[in-house]
Amino acid sequence: MIKSTEHVRAYAARYRDMFLIRLLSVAGIVGLALWLMSWGWAANFAICQSAVYWLLWRVVERARTRPDEPGAWARLKGRTEILTLALALHTALFVLAAWRAEPSLTPHLLMLIGGNLMVGALQVHVSRLSFAAAVIPPSLAIGLIAVVEAGGDPGLLLAALLFVLGVTGAAWRQATSDRDTVELYVDLTQSSAALHTALDDARAGREAAETANRAKSRFLAMISHEVRTPLNVILGIVEVLRRKRRSKEEAGLVEDMGEAGGMLLRLLNGALDLSKIESGQSEPELAPVDIRARMGAVARVWRLRSEELGLMLEVDCDGAPGDFVIATDGGRFEQVVINLLSNALKLTPAGVIRIRAVARPAGDDAVTLRIEVEDQGPGVPEDQRERIFQPFEQLEAGRAAGGAGLGLAICRANIEGLGGRIGASAGADGGALFWFEIPARRALLGETAAPTGEVRPLSVLAAEDHEANRRLLALLLAQFGATVTLVENGAEAVAAARGGGFDLVLMDVMMPVMDGVQALAAIRAEEAGSGRPRLPVHMLTANVFDEDVARYRAAGADGVLRKPIEIEALHDTLAAVPAG
Repeated sequence: MIKSTEHVRAYAARYRDMFLIRLLSVAGIVGLALWLMSWGWAANFAICQSAVYWLLWRVVERARTRPDEPGAWARLKGRTEILTLALALHTALFVLAAWRAEPSLTPHLLMLIGGNLMVGALQVHVSRLSFAAAVIPPSLAIGLIAVVEAGGDPGLLLAALLFVLGVTGAAWRQATSDRDTVELYVDLTQSSAALHTALDDARAGREAAETANRAKSRFLAMISHEVRTPLNVILGIVEVLRRKRRSKEEAGLVEDMGEAGGMLLRLLNGALDLSKIESGQSEPELAPVDIRARMGAVARVWRLRSEELGLMLEVDCDGAPGDFVIATDGGRFEQVVINLLSNALKLTPAGVIRIRAVARPAGDDAVTLRIEVEDQGPGVPEDQRERIFQPFEQLEAGRAAGGAGLGLAICRANIEGLGGRIGASAGADGGALFWFEIPARRALLGETAAPTGEVRPLSVLAAEDHEANRRLLALLLAQFGATVTLVENGAEAVAAARGGGFDLVLMDVMMPVMDGVQALAAIRAEEAGSGRPRLPVHMLTANVFDEDVARYRAAGADGVLRKPIEIEALHDTLAAVPAG
């Protein structure tokens, strides 16, 4: 049986440890031979035993230092068996020769060979053959001397036999224990190595996860900025257009554009918040939401896409109107509905897609809301209905449609974050029916915060590198009667602020020459050095992760306005500017 590297190393170490005891026993026998016999006998024993032990040492050291060599175990086992036999056989022959030459030393020689039997039998043995090689020669020598010396006395023969059996039995038990100890040592070594490997893998995995997390954060920050910037222009222009008189048809188009843009913004916010949802660090933002109105908006925005695909989209709401006005996270709710609807559109070749919303009272102000999205696609096998809600798990149809396997996982995270549950079942027409239920409380739409406070005419310095955003800022601020000075980078903002005459600064973050945070720090440093009054500075940015906001605040920002600009937030910022 081929043993592992650890076996070779363990047995070699144990052989090495027993060398001192064996060499001391050799020295004792040599000394006894010099005292009782002559130097010739002593030299014979010393030379032969030393030569064999030297060979054994070389075998053991090679195994100990090179345990992973090909054939290391076979070499250690075979050579130690041969050398053990050589040592035991030489000792037995030496004692028999001395007995024949010096019969008067029989008691001494019996004790000497008995001790050698014990030492040899109790040494390390890599195999049963090695044990037999150490035990049989001295046992035969004892037996031969006992038979000759007994002279017909069965008592001496029996005593010699019992002695040999006793020593052999005890030594066999010790040899077995030694082998078990080595096996335990090897198991512990291998377990320790496996543990160290697992720890190294875990450490490498953690470092890879941290690297991936940093990359994800950079990616999300980039997506946030790059998507919010044009979306800011779209939604800002919609707000400007809403305030102008126009025909009913054009006003309807503006409203549809605003609803679509708002829907896109809420989807973006939900996607950017996924990492927090997964880690359990994101709390739902509860606010009054009219579910019927949201469902109607979804239907208007997606009906054109459905018709392009040759599909019919039906939306039905079942329940009292008041039960559909609830306190929930509208962004998460809308994201789940749109995700389920998008999947249905991708997987339904022809037919009808039905969205059904059911609101039922659940006692006091409590409401249970159930949303069903039913398609006429291939359906979901019953044994796969739980798996598809795991990240990156999807059916073949979803993979063929180009899905990434994250949509349903995001849906489940959102719904569970709202205290609800989500699942899939068979549709009435053979397709799939995806559903979710959430508990909620009734709310009043009047609970939404309305802009408060009067806005006086202000002189506003706005730093923004994006030309379309600069035009939009001018339009939005003009509606509040503000005088606007526009600059294109942070260095120009610092120079303009130095000249004075401004009530407020709106500072973009990502700009050329000098970014917004650097410009803010420079303005605050000049104020501290010159004694100039503190100028209110609000960051105007698409980068609104918690760590970003904390960084802006630490640099001296008075507030943060998020892109796309919310008119209510802009109003409140302008209204809060203290009189000069």
